[in-house]
Amino acid sequence: MDLLLRRGNLVLESGIAAADLLIRGETIARIAPSLDSATLSPGTRVIDCAGLLVFPGFIDAHTHFGLGEGAGCTADGFYEGSAAAALGGVTTFIDFADQIPGKTLLQGAEIRIGEAADAVVDFALHQGVYQFHKGIGEELDELARAGVTALKIFTTYKNFGVFLDPGAWESLFSLCSERHLLVAIHAEDDEIIEKIAEALPPMSQSAPGPGMHPFLRPARAEASAIMKTGLVALRHQLPLYFVHVSSAAGMESVRDLRRRGLKVIAETTPHYLLLTEERLAGEDGPLFLMTPPLRSPADRSALLEALASGEIDVVATDHCSYTPEQKKASADCRAIPAGIPGTGEAASLLFTLLPGDIEDKAKALAALFSRNPARIFGLSPKKGSLEVGTDADIAIFDPAASGIISKASIRTAAGYSPYEGLAYRGAPVMTILRGWVIAERGTFTGRRGSGRVLACGESGIFERHQGD
Repeated sequence: MDLLLRRGNLVLESGIAAADLLIRGETIARIAPSLDSATLSPGTRVIDCAGLLVFPGFIDAHTHFGLGEGAGCTADGFYEGSAAAALGGVTTFIDFADQIPGKTLLQGAEIRIGEAADAVVDFALHQGVYQFHKGIGEELDELARAGVTALKIFTTYKNFGVFLDPGAWESLFSLCSERHLLVAIHAEDDEIIEKIAEALPPMSQSAPGPGMHPFLRPARAEASAIMKTGLVALRHQLPLYFVHVSSAAGMESVRDLRRRGLKVIAETTPHYLLLTEERLAGEDGPLFLMTPPLRSPADRSALLEALASGEIDVVATDHCSYTPEQKKASADCRAIPAGIPGTGEAASLLFTLLPGDIEDKAKALAALFSRNPARIFGLSPKKGSLEVGTDADIAIFDPAASGIISKASIRTAAGYSPYEGLAYRGAPVMTILRGWVIAERGTFTGRRGSGRVLACGESGIFERHQGD
C-alpha cells in the first residue's frame, strides 16, 4: 500500500522542513507542506509523524556480517546483522568481499553477494585486494562495470592473509586513480606492530591480556600507516578513505595529508567516540576488544573535537559480533576474536553524542550516517536523500525518546552490547525500506532476503577532488 508520512519534520541538507511525504510503491512520490487526503489512493496508510524527525534511511558503511567459518564465525550472519541494523533505522549497509586465490576480483564479489542472500536491507560491497598481479587492471574494470567501485586494503594482518605488500601500493593506486576507484584503508603500520611483538614472549608462555592490546597496536602505528599510504596516493592524486580512525595521532596524520593537498575521507566509529581503554581491564575486558584497540581518554576527546569541527566525514560501526563465549575462549589478546556489535544502537548513540540543539544534531546525524556515505560510495541520490523519485528508504526518529541500553534492548545474536548502561536520548521508531515498513517500535517486521545488492557508481569524492 502507499504510505503518507503526515506532519513529519524532514531532515534535509538545508535543514529541517515540516512537510507531508507520500510514498508510492518503492519511491518517494510527493513532498509538500500539506497533501490533500482526497488525492490519495484507496487504502493508503497514513502515519502521523508529528513531533518526529524523518531521516533518509541510515547507511552503515562498514560492517562485517557472516565473517569466518565454523566456531570462528561471527554471531551475526547477514540475516541477524541486517535485522539488528533495520531496528536501528539502517536501510543500507556496506560489507566487504575477499580476494580469493584462483578467482577474479569480480568472482570474489559474486561469492560474497551469494552469502548475503538472507540480508533484510539493501547492501553494497567493498572489494578486498590482498595480492597485486598481472591483469588486475582488467579485473578492476570488470569489477567497476558490475557496480563495485571501492576497494579495501589492509596494511597489517599478515597472519590472516589480507596484508597488501607496500611494494604494490604504487601500482594499485595508479590503476585506481586512472579508473576513479576509491580505496578504503585499514591503517596500522605492520612494521611497527611486528617490532613490538618481537619483544614479547611466545603465546605459549606469558600471554598478554586484553589490557595489553593498545600497547601491541599503538596509535603511532595508525598514524604512520595513514601517512605512508597517503604520501603514495598523493603522487597519483588518489583520494583515500581511512576506516575506523581511532586516535589523536591518526587524526593528525589525516590533517597533515589534507594540508598537503590530498582528499582524505575520515571515518570513525561509535566505540572510539564513547569508550576508552579502561574497558579492557577485568573479567569482561575481552568483550571490548577490537582492532584498532580502544584508546586513551585524550584520544577520545580529540576524536570528539574532530567530529564537532567537521573533520570526520563518516561514522560507521565496524559491526563484527562474537558471543561472550567466543570472546572469552582465550585470555591472550592476540587470540581473542577482534570486533564488537553495534549497528542497532548507532543512531541513538550518535544523536545523543552530537553537539547542539535538535536541528544541529539531526543535520549532523543525517550527514555522517546517511548522506555522506551515499555520496562517497556512489549511491547518491538513490540512497541517502529525501527527494522525489528516490528510493523510499526512511528512518522515522523520536528525538524525545530516552532510556538506558540494557540486555532487554540488545539487537544482536552476540547476546551483549558493549554500550550496556549508557543513556541515550533519541531513537528510531520506524524503518521503511523502499516503501516497506520493516521495523516498528522495536519489532522487526521485515522479511528474510528482502535486501538487494546495490550497484555503486563513481564516488562523488572524485568530482569534488578534481575541482579543488
